[in-house]
Amino acid sequence: MKRRVITAALIGAICFSFTACKNSDNATDDVAAHSDIIEWADDPTIGMVPAGNYKRVAIAKKDETYEEMLELNKIADKGILVVNEDGTATFELDGEVTEYIYDQYCLYLAEDSEKKSGMPYVYIGGRLTVNDGSTITQYLKSED
Repeated sequence: MKRRVITAALIGAICFSFTACKNSDNATDDVAAHSDIIEWADDPTIGMVPAGNYKRVAIAKKDETYEEMLELNKIADKGILVVNEDGTATFELDGEVTEYIYDQYCLYLAEDSEKKSGMPYVYIGGRLTVNDGSTITQYLKSED
C-alpha cells in the first residue's frame, strides 16, 4: 500500500511538470528560459534520456478505476525499454517489440517520422517517466 501511495504521489507531481512536445524553433528558447530553475548542462542526471536499458516499474492511467489499477499493477514491472544513442529505442514485452524514435523532448512511435504525436518525457536521476496523454509510465535505468 505504501508503494502505491508513493508511486501515486510521484506520478501526480510529474504530471504537473509535463509540457507539450515542441516542434517549433521556440523549443530551445523554452528550455533556455527555464534554465535558471534547473541547470540542464550542469547536471547530467536531468534532461535528455541517456542510452541504456530501462526496466518498467510503474504504470498509471488517467481516470483509472480501482480494478484497472489492480490490473496495471500486475504488469507494471514487466517490459524493457532499450534506448540507443542514435535516437532510436525499442520496448519489449512478452516477445512483442515496439519501436520508437526520440529527441530531447519526446518519445515518438517509429512510424511518426515527422514527430507530430510525441509523448513528453522527464528523465531525472536514472528514472524515466513518459506521458502519452492517458497513461504515465515509469522506467528505472538498469545498472547492467
